[in-house]
Amino acid sequence: MKPAVKNAVESALVSVAVALTILWFLVDAATAEYSGEDGTVKLLSLSLGLAAACLAHIYFLVQAAFHDGRGRVLWAVLLVVTFPLASFVLLAKLYFGATASAQTQS
Repeated sequence: MKPAVKNAVESALVSVAVALTILWFLVDAATAEYSGEDGTVKLLSLSLGLAAACLAHIYFLVQAAFHDGRGRVLWAVLLVVTFPLASFVLLAKLYFGATASAQTQS
């Protein structure tokens, strides 16, 4: 796998870990009993953090696709419209493409 593609994929996977952690805190905050503005501010900030982590994931995957020679616009649209499914498909294509090219080189 090219170093630029590998860095983008690693960053995309880190952003998924961040998103899952924020989602865990968001579910915990939503089920807790808060009164007043403290609960609203906490839920809003966690929701914005989750949205930022998802956008970072999409951005890094689009960069990985671009560095691998795939179309930016096509993958950006696919990742936004079919968010979790296109992520798995693109990661699999990148991984198996790198594995196949490594086997042909040896």
